[in-house]
Amino acid sequence: MASGKSRDEIRDEISAIDRQLIEAIARRSELVEEILEAKVRSGQPVRDREREQAVLRGALELGRKKGVPDKVVENLFQDLFEISIRRQRERFDSMRNEELNEASVAYLGGPGSYSHIAAQKVFERRNATVVPSPKRDFVSIFRSVENAEVDFGVIPIENTTTGSINEVYDILINSKTQIIGEFFLRVDHCLVGKASGQGRLNRVYGHPQALAQCRRYIASHPELETHMAASTTRALERLLEDDDTACAVAGEDAARLFGMDILERGIGDHEQNITRFIVIGRKTSFPTREVESKTSMMFTTRDTPGCLVDALLGFRDHGINLVKLESRPIAGNPWEEMFIMDVEGHVEDKAIRESMSVLEEHTREIKLLGCYAADAIDRVSVAE
Repeated sequence: MASGKSRDEIRDEISAIDRQLIEAIARRSELVEEILEAKVRSGQPVRDREREQAVLRGALELGRKKGVPDKVVENLFQDLFEISIRRQRERFDSMRNEELNEASVAYLGGPGSYSHIAAQKVFERRNATVVPSPKRDFVSIFRSVENAEVDFGVIPIENTTTGSINEVYDILINSKTQIIGEFFLRVDHCLVGKASGQGRLNRVYGHPQALAQCRRYIASHPELETHMAASTTRALERLLEDDDTACAVAGEDAARLFGMDILERGIGDHEQNITRFIVIGRKTSFPTREVESKTSMMFTTRDTPGCLVDALLGFRDHGINLVKLESRPIAGNPWEEMFIMDVEGHVEDKAIRESMSVLEEHTREIKLLGCYAADAIDRVSVAE
């Protein structure tokens, strides 16, 4: 039924509602801060999934009465939950420092590299400015942290499409640093270059990992000759030095930083291309027990049949989720393996301690690689 209002009047009313929405979200954020302070005083855990489910269930019920699609309601509230959880996690994690307003950070490559973007995002969340210290290789990053040349290092360690970066694990195992944080970066590879060269492209620059993650696209364009670069930054630098028949694999932020055009988006082989970065530091402080954590370790088992299975029974019996378990060869000991394991939980939790006691009975060596706040946030569901 027509209201008789003009288009401008309707738009003004919509704008007023938009302002109310923003004000309501801002007020909700203020209340989240009050909850955070209460949790600090009482030592309560950051997440209360039962509360999240109850809130979401109530919102969906109200939305249905008002004719709002479930997907709209669910997306809105899941995003609100995530913002709240991240804010609370950052208060409790092992990088917490009220005086941290800038951080010197070593990372691979230079401006525009995925490591540079990850480093910025990690410390933006903690209201800290990154003082960049770009490095040419992983060893240099670890060394600069160990020698106190920088405060932190940010390093890619695994990717959903190409798997673990074994070189990083090999250095980490022998390093004096510890993992103190993690960050998941969604990687959206683009073909970037000068728009004037479209239709005449014949070579593409990229970091080996980036090129490997775009194999299908590159294979479908046999005219593109691949040229590997030490980093995405170096690939873009070479692109700047070249003519308009060259292009590179990079992210949109990097292309913008170097003044390049996006020639094609989404050229990666997989839509869900996520790189996990770790943050390393010299300090061994752990996140407080209120935050959902991960514990990473390396261990070698005794040379007896079934030893690995026996070593892991404690984690099964205590309901501890193994997020990652993979083997690595032991240098100098042919055909012998070490194991890298990530588990959900805080190293000081009773269940983790008891599980590690069982692990010790069946291993020759255990090295704690770090205990840190988990980055991924699983979304609650409402059972119908």
